Amino acid sequence: MTEGGDDRSAEGGNDRVAEGGDDRPPALTEYAELHGCSCKVGQAELDSLLADVGLSSAQEDLQVGVGEDASARVIADGLSLVSTIDFFTPIVDDPYEFGRVAACNAASDAFATGAGDDLTFLVVLGLPREVTGAATDVLRGIVDAVNEMGGVVGGGHTIMNPWPIAGGTVVATAPSDRILRTSGAAAADRLYLTKPLGTQPAMGALRVRDGEFGDTIAETAARPVQDIADEALAWMTTPNRDAMLAAREYATAATDITGFGLLGQARVLAENAGVGVELTHLPLIDGTLELSRLFGYGLEDGESAETSGGLLLSVPDGRTDAFESALSAANVFYRQVGRVTSSSGASLVDPTVERIRG
Repeated sequence: MTEGGDDRSAEGGNDRVAEGGDDRPPALTEYAELHGCSCKVGQAELDSLLADVGLSSAQEDLQVGVGEDASARVIADGLSLVSTIDFFTPIVDDPYEFGRVAACNAASDAFATGAGDDLTFLVVLGLPREVTGAATDVLRGIVDAVNEMGGVVGGGHTIMNPWPIAGGTVVATAPSDRILRTSGAAAADRLYLTKPLGTQPAMGALRVRDGEFGDTIAETAARPVQDIADEALAWMTTPNRDAMLAAREYATAATDITGFGLLGQARVLAENAGVGVELTHLPLIDGTLELSRLFGYGLEDGESAETSGGLLLSVPDGRTDAFESALSAANVFYRQVGRVTSSSGASLVDPTVERIRG
């Protein structure tokens, strides 16, 4: 039982008092039942909610609006203002790293539209009373991540909240003719992904360190769980800004991979563009496949939730060589993961699985 009174043994939460009675800092993930982008409302429920309030169609005052990763509005000749908001529960226990992941994840929605100039971040932070002492480190993580992305933290709002949450509002600008949408994909385009998959099983396994299930995880994992989690954290705290800057000259459509998973985000792209998507390649953080099978997360089916995942980019077949060169020059990871077709919907087509390490 945790101090908050919720039995989270099924989630694998750590007791807050170590064996032998030694106190240790509260684990942020123990204060939430869902972690990272897995706390998002489901895709079908969200679509229904938007339809119920009349927000399922295009808005004439916006260049890009509801249904995309961020909104965009032309504010001057050739210049668009992009805005978005994103926050979630902790996927890691360390407050500083929680802040870094949250900032990268929130900014990724702006980067998915091709925007990154003049980036301003307004913090959203909520913590239970018992862990308000973590606020400084969470905020420091956000500030450091935003600085790394060439942005500034301009303010925010902090509340007491039963579940810890962190993230923020992101505002940025971009040339109006460089704004990316999910609706821009066309048949025969190639699909690229700029980070490997597997953050949910990697971090889920890390939360289970003790007891019989902890032993089962250690026996199941193909590598030390800490190594897998460290690599997942490194990917989650890698901003998508460089990928965006390299991609926006070539890509016809983009989205970032988050709580809906790769297949879910591919469905959004397919529906918005009126095309089909076939996923043929799955780059996975080495060791996460076995963990996903144990937890039932559906990673190999493209269904596992991702937190601060990579960009999924659609690129015309004739421009892929130049696009790959641009990503390589920017030192951005990428893999071609599928193709756009003239059919409809999104599906996995006998995908090859590639294990990515380091």
